[in-house]
Amino acid sequence: MRKLLWIIIAGIGLSNFANAQSKYGQDSAKCRDNLYIYYELAKAKNYDEAYSSWKIVYDICPASSKNNFIYGPRIVKAQIKAAADEATKQEFIKLLMEVYDNRLVHFPGKEDYVKGAKALDMIKYKYGESKEAYDLFISALEVGDQEQSAAFFNGLFVVSARLFNEKVFTSEDVFNAYNIVIEGIEVNNNRLNRSITTLSQKEEDGSITNKEKKNLAKAQRELARYDDVETNAEKIIGKIATCDRLTTIYNDETFEANKTDKVWLKRASKMLLKERRNPETGEQDDCSDNPVFFKIAEALYQLEPSISAARAMGRLAYKNKDFSKSADYFNEAATQEVDPKKSSKDYLTIAVINQKLGKLASAKTAALKAASLRKNWGDPYIVLATVYAAADGKCGANVFEKKAVYWAAIDKLNYAKSIDRNAAPKANKLIAAYKKSVPDKGIAFQLGHEANEKYTIGCWINETVTVTFY
Repeated sequence: MRKLLWIIIAGIGLSNFANAQSKYGQDSAKCRDNLYIYYELAKAKNYDEAYSSWKIVYDICPASSKNNFIYGPRIVKAQIKAAADEATKQEFIKLLMEVYDNRLVHFPGKEDYVKGAKALDMIKYKYGESKEAYDLFISALEVGDQEQSAAFFNGLFVVSARLFNEKVFTSEDVFNAYNIVIEGIEVNNNRLNRSITTLSQKEEDGSITNKEKKNLAKAQRELARYDDVETNAEKIIGKIATCDRLTTIYNDETFEANKTDKVWLKRASKMLLKERRNPETGEQDDCSDNPVFFKIAEALYQLEPSISAARAMGRLAYKNKDFSKSADYFNEAATQEVDPKKSSKDYLTIAVINQKLGKLASAKTAALKAASLRKNWGDPYIVLATVYAAADGKCGANVFEKKAVYWAAIDKLNYAKSIDRNAAPKANKLIAAYKKSVPDKGIAFQLGHEANEKYTIGCWINETVTVTFY
């Protein structure tokens, strides 16, 4: 019995020895020594010095530690940067791509992260074909989820635009890529906005911890990165997604083929509602005049009365001049929306609708709500200025008091320009027009008012202005 026990113990020992040998290679001492050397250097970010030891480990015992593939890309990138000539640089780039591939061989898992990182470096170092990088991004989303980095989505869209310019992608291909990116950004924005809302509330009531303060700051930084990517994507797609091009993709024929496909309907609705700012007028335009948009909006709302569907129905009602119903739909979207930027736009639309309905006080409330949700956005103040101007003759007992609203309007327009340069073209045109409508200087003097006087407008406006004659 004792003899049998010793045989078993010896067998276990040999097995452990074999496992150790397979993990650390045939020369385990050399592997371990260099593993320790490069790891300490890499931890200190001395990537250039770490290369020779890392390369020994990578060549003779790559499966010895996951750190070989965590630090590997950083170490190889240092060599790419320091390469003395193009041929050497290309050899290191090739090695970098190999490191990504071998990580999945020796340490399976986080496949979406590894594929995304490789795709980003393919773009950065112009390695391989653009389509190969694009396919890697898509594969990463298929094996993972949409909680990818802002850089990931930026890379995906940049390479899709490159494929369009290379005549590999059609307009529809790049629109699909855009939708994938925007949907991914939306998922991450919603995740971050929920966290920011919760932590901001804690900060306001004084119950936030130091760790939560750091988490709040981190979430705000991450959100800003996603916003930058979305802005970049909007600039690129705006040049491609003309209304004429969209008509070739979203029409009666394609609607009939996809009228029960929620994903297609959502993407079609978003593309047709996507606004583009006219650089000359400052106005926002979309492609909702496309006749098929009405069918898309109704089909989407019936299949899934979601936030995006409510917006589409709101736009449809607006086009049909059913403003009350339009306001209801946009209010439905605004109150459910997690992203304050999108909610802000909904409230601004509600402000415009209320102005059309003659509900000026409600229009002011909605415009201020829009402004509070999106800092440094001039449009709510431009709309508020037009709301004040629409009150001409409605506040006050005499001509001075009734026309003082134009000073309030001009103040809002100047403020809009000061926080948002994109608002300047439209604001300047309105300022020029409103200056002609302020109270007449002679009449103002007769009524006991003078230049530089502080005057408070009553009614629902409740603004204090400086009497100024132009």
